[in-house]
Amino acid sequence: GYELGRAALDRGKAVSYFHYLDGVLVPVANQRLPDCSDASLYDEMPTEKYQALLADGAEVVCCGLCVDARGIDPETDYPEGVEVGLLPDLADMLGEAERVVSL
Repeated sequence: GYELGRAALDRGKAVSYFHYLDGVLVPVANQRLPDCSDASLYDEMPTEKYQALLADGAEVVCCGLCVDARGIDPETDYPEGVEVGLLPDLADMLGEAERVVSL
């Protein structure tokens, strides 16, 4: 999802993400991933990637029920700018979208 969003932002498109179910774990800060720097698989941590997308105007919304069910504290666990919403917010995002990609 990051590379698609980055490419769209680089082309001047609006980019919005809605994370649902376990997807709400993706933007959590301070994750520990294996050191795969030789393969460039994890050249940046997910939080750093989200911060870059947010800085460039992307909207990131995580399902509030899913966040609560997984014990995530949005104030401390997410980078600044990640919002918490509900399914009506997803419906609004879909209604405004030019294109939708589901991963």
